Amino acid sequence: MGAIRTPVAAILLALAVVTVAGAQSAWEFVGTVLWISGERMALALDSGSSIAIDLTSTDRGDYQTLSSGDRVVVIGSVAPERDRVIATSIRAAN
Repeated sequence: MGAIRTPVAAILLALAVVTVAGAQSAWEFVGTVLWISGERMALALDSGSSIAIDLTSTDRGDYQTLSSGDRVVVIGSVAPERDRVIATSIRAAN
């Protein structure tokens, strides 16, 4: 499993909704789970790009039953290194 690296511009173009939570911005990503392993996940966005998701700040119950092909909405922020999204919550997409 190689790391998925997406330029910040691609991540920002793929955003569906922006909300402000205090001083930090929370982003909403909608897509399909490519793979999930431990506290990492790859998400294929509806825009056609893919991003790495860090699950360490998410309740384990939000993702423990997910598998490849599941449609989800991920709420989170772009990591300071700009190489992944740090998820704060995940839910099934409608």
